[in-house]
Amino acid sequence: MKRVDKTFRKKRNWLFGIIVLYIFMAAVFAVLIAAGVIPKAPVLIETAVGSDTVPDTSNTISTHLQAAQNFLQNSMMEPNGHINLYVAVNNNTNSTHNNTIIIDNTTEDVNDFNTNSEAASYYLLWTAKAQNKVNFDKELQFVKTNMIYPKFGYMMWRLNSNDTVEGDGSNDASDADLRTIKALLIAEKQWHDKTYTDMINQIASGVSKVAITKDGYLAPYGGVSGETATWTANEVWLSYTDFSVLNELSNRFGPPWTVVYANMKKASLNAQIENGLYNSMLTETRQYGNGPDAGGYSINSMWMMVRNSQSGDTELMQSANKSLEFYKNKFQVDGELYANYGSNGDALSPADTPWVYALVGQAAIALNDTDFSRAMMQKLIEKQVSDNSSQYYGAFPEDYNKSMRIGQFTMQESILMMQDYGR
Repeated sequence: MKRVDKTFRKKRNWLFGIIVLYIFMAAVFAVLIAAGVIPKAPVLIETAVGSDTVPDTSNTISTHLQAAQNFLQNSMMEPNGHINLYVAVNNNTNSTHNNTIIIDNTTEDVNDFNTNSEAASYYLLWTAKAQNKVNFDKELQFVKTNMIYPKFGYMMWRLNSNDTVEGDGSNDASDADLRTIKALLIAEKQWHDKTYTDMINQIASGVSKVAITKDGYLAPYGGVSGETATWTANEVWLSYTDFSVLNELSNRFGPPWTVVYANMKKASLNAQIENGLYNSMLTETRQYGNGPDAGGYSINSMWMMVRNSQSGDTELMQSANKSLEFYKNKFQVDGELYANYGSNGDALSPADTPWVYALVGQAAIALNDTDFSRAMMQKLIEKQVSDNSSQYYGAFPEDYNKSMRIGQFTMQESILMMQDYGR
């Protein structure tokens, strides 16, 4: 009996000694970590693939990027290059979105099988950046065949589902023209094809005829009346400006582009309000307003931030950085960003949406804000359909009148953001 007691005491003391040793070692490691002698493990970022967490690497983002590109080309694009504006999440069809089930039971048709110059110009831009000459040239041919206004050379802004023009669809939307020129500049540089140079000259000439105001600003729209008479809007949407394109056109052609660049830069800088948001328009009397965002500060203010951040102009980039600080502060407090804010900074929309993260993320990348761009990427891919067995795999569904739809704008802005992030 005494031998048993003695053996038991030895085992008990041995186990107690192990516990004491573990406590001592834990204390030592805690002190070393706090002192910085031993570095902490890096924080891992979650992706929308399954429920596991994986490191945020360029390979991970390339998977999300490829899925988005495939969905757009396979589910939103016709064989001739026509890009449908919206496709509905089908009635009574289940799809995985952020690891939850979406069931669309509405009978409302939310499809929109028209297309426009915005859709085509976005596609040209990201295929040029992806160095995909085959797809770029195919879409450029679609534009040449269906969207270029005869005699004047600008891009008509809207085509119906059978690629014909109706009503005001023959007018110009100048932001799409500038985006197309931007894509052509990239193509010209990397493929050295005179075809691209000729198209730059043609579209720039067309825009100069219908979308430059008498006092030297870029108008958001214009067109042709009758056979040869042109007209130009008197208001100015500052959000339609792409300073990198205006700078290149200024270098190539001089006036009127040099005047337009100077005027739009001055107006954009003066459009910023105290908290960093932008009034996105000049009225006909050249007063600042935000009519394009219906009195709030939404997509057009964000567009100005993005285009200023990508301008390569020091003053414009400083302005963009002030605007980015607004969104960083809001994200720090709320953990998400909203589509619309008031002038006092209060959110005016009830929920976030993927295109917000795509736009703000592009600005963060252009301004070299690594941490915030990573946070925006994380939020964006949380909105992407991650189930590769779903017919919507790679898409970014959005709420629309109690149903769900997928739009080319959100898809292509998200593609551009993921492209920039992966570079």
